[in-house]
Amino acid sequence: MIRVGIELNHVVRNINKQILKYYQKDIDPSLDLDDIDEKDDVFKYAKFDSRADKNEFIYIDYPYEIFGCAKTMDKDLPSQLNNWLSELTNYEEDDVEISFFSLNEESLTIQSTYFFLSKIGTRVRKVVFPKDFKDIANSLDVVITTDKNILEGLNEYIYKILIETGYNDDAKELADKSYNSLGDVIEDKELLDKLHDFVESDRCSNHLKNNDNSNNEK
Repeated sequence: MIRVGIELNHVVRNINKQILKYYQKDIDPSLDLDDIDEKDDVFKYAKFDSRADKNEFIYIDYPYEIFGCAKTMDKDLPSQLNNWLSELTNYEEDDVEISFFSLNEESLTIQSTYFFLSKIGTRVRKVVFPKDFKDIANSLDVVITTDKNILEGLNEYIYKILIETGYNDDAKELADKSYNSLGDVIEDKELLDKLHDFVESDRCSNHLKNNDNSNNEK
């Protein structure tokens, strides 16, 4: 089986646009949203006095607006995803399991995320909200993310796909492959065979064997 974990934020869900929208509304009406690239680091523009202030804004003041009402990164992504999931069921070389993950979510954001997922009509069966990515890393063969910190923490046994943004150029060297968007990943008709070969390779097989031994010891 090929187990693929897709990060929600910045890969599927455009929370940056929502953060900027409500920052302008609530804190800085002078912020010109037209001058900001939503794929950039928005916290260069949405500035807070402390981490606590930023967390309060995101997780307490506007969790529904940011996590629930956000749109997908691309307009056609929901239909692309569902068509892709249908195609994956017909892949003859292997079974493919797709899951979504989102780090650092709390109670209000989790329920908002479920609203977002229902809104886009996703057919992904598995959604997880780990406190730390290490909690789910051993259950994945492939990770799709924009987050350099996640890639840095992954070992060689996980195939790393980076979705490029305006602030993660220095993460390209950590990835096995880079794309401009999740839509581009889906459109790459050669990728699935590469992932199958990767999972069948010694590089990944040794990882699975080590995991089995570790589980048996427990």
